Amino acid sequence: MEFSSNQQYVHYSQSGFIYCFYIVEKTVYIDTIKNGKIYSTVKITENVTNYSVAIDAFGIFYLVSISSSGDLKYCVYKNNKWDCRYLTKYDAKSYRFKNLRIFVVNQKIHILVAISNIVNSELWTLKHHYWNKHTWINKKVCDMVIEKYDVPFHADIDPYNNIHIVFKSLSNKKFQVYYCKYSIAYNTWSIPLRISNVSKDNSHPFILCDNQTGAHIVWSSFYKNNLEIFYLYNSKINSSKNDWSEIKQLSNERTNSTHPFIYQVNNDINILWRQNNKYFKKSINILNTTWSESSEIQFDYAMKLSPISLIGNTYKSLTKVKILTNYSLFLNHDFLMVGLDHILPKDDFTSKIDKDLSALQSSKEKDENIPITKKSELEENTIPDTNHAFLKLLNTIQNIQTKQEDINTLLNNLKKQQEINVWKTDELTQLCSDINDHLKNTNNRLFPKIKNLFK
Repeated sequence: MEFSSNQQYVHYSQSGFIYCFYIVEKTVYIDTIKNGKIYSTVKITENVTNYSVAIDAFGIFYLVSISSSGDLKYCVYKNNKWDCRYLTKYDAKSYRFKNLRIFVVNQKIHILVAISNIVNSELWTLKHHYWNKHTWINKKVCDMVIEKYDVPFHADIDPYNNIHIVFKSLSNKKFQVYYCKYSIAYNTWSIPLRISNVSKDNSHPFILCDNQTGAHIVWSSFYKNNLEIFYLYNSKINSSKNDWSEIKQLSNERTNSTHPFIYQVNNDINILWRQNNKYFKKSINILNTTWSESSEIQFDYAMKLSPISLIGNTYKSLTKVKILTNYSLFLNHDFLMVGLDHILPKDDFTSKIDKDLSALQSSKEKDENIPITKKSELEENTIPDTNHAFLKLLNTIQNIQTKQEDINTLLNNLKKQQEINVWKTDELTQLCSDINDHLKNTNNRLFPKIKNLFK
């Protein structure tokens, strides 16, 4: 199978519009798509080497990016335009950057990024930039010793707004998997906890927090001269205790399985991994903890796939979905995700075309075998203006559909403007509250004087 390195972020709105973020030649764009048609393409920012996108509870998009010159900036979509601001500047000549992530909760912004000095390219430091609605805070989370092409870490946020990460790091000449948690209540990071088998080499860790109270971790480990997939689960992620399950092997032995990742659909946690250049899937129901059998995902492995992240919890007709990472095929301005959509294998697709052509040829032969006298009778009984009336009706329907799409676009813009106004109102209310608290805490007589003005 062939992979593209261009990361895409996709959001399916309730109004039926699809918002697709992607990067071309270091420039980030957003396409607005509906019914297989691109309505608009907007350029957001340029000279980008890494970026990440999130959406808040009000439906406002946030984008963080780092440029080839080391500028770290974030952009917010407000008043129908992108408002971009610089956060800090790193020395791009001395450092490299990977795996930029952004989380937005209650107007608080969390940005994670891995940084490495070019002198010691295997040592990476995870940085946490945090906006608490008043000021930016910069913290170091941990150090990681990884290999050249590794993704330094994977992160997710739980329903309690705590951030969880897993990463791979070298320890005693073997690569181990570590887990770390950020507590929103105490604004602190826990000490990294090793969760893998110390006697084996491990790689490709991935984490997902479900919509209940659980955290799921998978990784690949060198076991009996093969790479196998292993799984770990914590049912109480909001607890201060590390209540992790026993490690479970998911892949069959001697299958050479790598690159696992997790996504959730309703109450099913699905684990996908690559096995001998194919994809396999296994799932667990979080309510009754029953496992399915592992099965191969059927599709044409010659197709070019791209990494994709879903923004929000809606994917097409599914409304309880969480997809941090998956691979997808972009076809006719729509996405087909591995494991979720039925991607027709090449052989089946060719067979279907052959059947359609065969049916068309058979119909043509039947038509040619109709006697000339019967053909004349059919032509005489045909209403002369049928084609004209049909074309006129079709044109009318198309005009109605176009007007309906314009109305839907207008309603969607009005809805977004209303959400922005609500967000502004909340922001002004918070500002007034902060000013009021500040005035009350002052020792002068300014506050009584202001109160007297309104009596």
